[in-house]
Amino acid sequence: MKILIFCFVFLVGCSDDKTQTSVSVSNKGNYNNVVDQAVSKKTEIKSGYPEKVPDFLDQNWNHETRMEWWYTSQGSRLLPYDWFLALEQADSEKLISSKENLEQYRFVAWPADSKWNPDGLPIGFVADKDVANGTRYLGFTCAACHTGKAAYKGKEYIVEGAPAHHDFDRFITEIANSLQKTTENGDKFSRFADRVLGAKTNPGDLAALKELLSRENDKLGQRVKINHPPHENGYARLDAFGNIFNEVVVFAINEPSNTKPADAPVSYPMLWDTPQHDVVQWDGAAVNAGIGAYARNAGEVVGVFGDLQIKKVEVGGSPEISFQNHVNIKNQARLEEILTTLWSPLWPNTLPSIDPIKAQKGKQIFETNCISCHHGIKRDDPLRKIEAAMIPVNEIGTDSRTAMNIASRTSTTGILQGQPILPISKFVPNLPKLEEPAPSAKLVLYGVIGILRDSLEPSAFGAGLPAFLEAAKKSALKDNCDPKQEGEKCFRPPSYKARPLNGIWASAPYFHNGSVPNLWELLQKPDNRVTTFNVGSWELDPVKVGFVSNEEPATSKFDTKLPGNLNTGHEYGSNLTDNEKWELIEYLKTL
Repeated sequence: MKILIFCFVFLVGCSDDKTQTSVSVSNKGNYNNVVDQAVSKKTEIKSGYPEKVPDFLDQNWNHETRMEWWYTSQGSRLLPYDWFLALEQADSEKLISSKENLEQYRFVAWPADSKWNPDGLPIGFVADKDVANGTRYLGFTCAACHTGKAAYKGKEYIVEGAPAHHDFDRFITEIANSLQKTTENGDKFSRFADRVLGAKTNPGDLAALKELLSRENDKLGQRVKINHPPHENGYARLDAFGNIFNEVVVFAINEPSNTKPADAPVSYPMLWDTPQHDVVQWDGAAVNAGIGAYARNAGEVVGVFGDLQIKKVEVGGSPEISFQNHVNIKNQARLEEILTTLWSPLWPNTLPSIDPIKAQKGKQIFETNCISCHHGIKRDDPLRKIEAAMIPVNEIGTDSRTAMNIASRTSTTGILQGQPILPISKFVPNLPKLEEPAPSAKLVLYGVIGILRDSLEPSAFGAGLPAFLEAAKKSALKDNCDPKQEGEKCFRPPSYKARPLNGIWASAPYFHNGSVPNLWELLQKPDNRVTTFNVGSWELDPVKVGFVSNEEPATSKFDTKLPGNLNTGHEYGSNLTDNEKWELIEYLKTL
C-alpha cells in the first residue's frame, strides 16, 4: 500500500447542508441574539474601490462566468464576515478591510457588485453562510490565489488562473493580531461591538460577543503560531502543503505533537489546463482520474479554513470515525466545471510586439532542447489532455525541501491508530491498517477521502474510487517497473512536474519555489543567477519576461541563499549562446 503515500491530494474546496457552526457559547440565548443582529445589521462599511477596472484577455470566460468563479463559496471560513468588515488594524483605528490596506497585500481589487460582491472586497473574498444559524463567514475561493494581474506602462490586465502575488501569510497574521488587540483593548472592542451589533446593545450580548471573539482569537492565533515559518514567505508564495498537513495531523485529529512549521513555500501554480492533466501539483501528488478532482479541491479547502474535525463517535452502538467539516462539494463541482473551459492567456498586443523571425528560430531551439519535458498543448482544444513529465529531484537539481517535506514527514496517528489505511471499508474490504507513526500524507488522504465519502452520493463515490486508486498507483510507479519483482526500486522518488509552457509569460517568478525572477535568469548557469530580488510587483518586464523585481512598496526581498529558497538546478538551456537564449525567450512569448 505504499502507493497511497503518493495519492494524497492538495491545493489546486467546499460545504453541503451538513455544516457545523465553528463557534458556540454556553449562553445560547445571547449567542443567537449576537448572530441575529450581526446578520441583519446592514453594514455601511464600503471599501471604495475605483470604477476603473483592468482589462481582460481572451481566456474563454465571459463576465458571469468569471464572477461565478471568483465569488462562489467553497466552504472556507476564516472568521465571521461582519467581523472582518468591522475589525480595525492592530495598531490603528483604520479598518483591515479598507481598500488601502488590502491593496498593500497585493490582493486584486474589484468594485462592489450587488449580486456577486456587495462589499467591494477583492477577487476571491467571499461570504459562506452557515445554514444552521445564518452566520456568514469570510472565506476564500480558488480565485483568491489563482487570479493574477499584470501591468505595463499604465495598462492593467486580469489574468484568470495565473499565480497571485499577495502575501497571504502576513495578511492572516495581521487578522490574528487584530483579534488579539480587539480582545485585550476595551476601546477597540467597544468600536468593534458598535459596528457588529449597533450602539444600543445589552450587556448580555456584549459578553457573548466578547466570548466568541476570544475563542476565534485563540483558534486563529494557534494556527498562525504553528504554521509560522523560520523566515517570512514574502509576496507570491505560500507553503500550502505544510498548512494542509498541520490542519489534518495537528488540528483535525487533535495531536499537537505533530506540529511542524510550514517552511517550504512555493509559488501559486497556474490553473489553466489543470483538469486536462493526469496529475497536478508541483510534485505531481494529485491525480485527476475518478474522484481525483473532488479530492484535490477538498484538500485545498481543508488548508484554507475548512475546519475538518476527525472524531470517534458511536453509531448504533458501534464506534465509527466522523469527518465534520464545511467543504461545499456541490459548489466545488461547479467551479471545476468552469475551470475546464479556461484557456491560457496569449501575449497581449499592447506589449512590445513579438519578433516573428526570432520566435521561429526559438521554436527550433525549443523543439531540440525543451519539448521532451515541456510537452506542447493546444490551448483551446476542448479534448486536450496532458500526461505530465515527472523529473526526480536529484536529476533536476532544484530546491528539494518541498518534495522532501511531503515524502518524508511522519505523524502519530492518535485517534486513527489501528484504523484501515482509508475509510472505505464498505467499498474495499480487508485494507491494511495505518502504521504508527504514519506518513503524514496518508493521514491527509484519509481525511480527504472521509470528506468525500460522506459528501458524495454513495454510487458516485463508489464508481469514482477505483479509477482514482488505479491512477494513484500508476503515478507512484516508475515506467515499466514491476513492484512485485523489484520492490522499493519501482516507486517514483520525490520529483517535480514539468508542464506545458503555454501562458508562461504570465506566471513568473519561476521554479516551484519562485526563486528565479524571469526567463532570462532561468536560462543562466545556476552560479550566475541573481541571488536577491524583490517580488510582488505587477509591472511586466517584457524583455526578460517576468515581473519587475526592483525594490518598491508592496514587495518583499527574496534571498535565494535561505533554506527552501535555492535557485539551483534546471540547467537545461544554460549552455545556449546569448543570441539563442533571446530567440528561445521570444518563442516562449508565443505559447
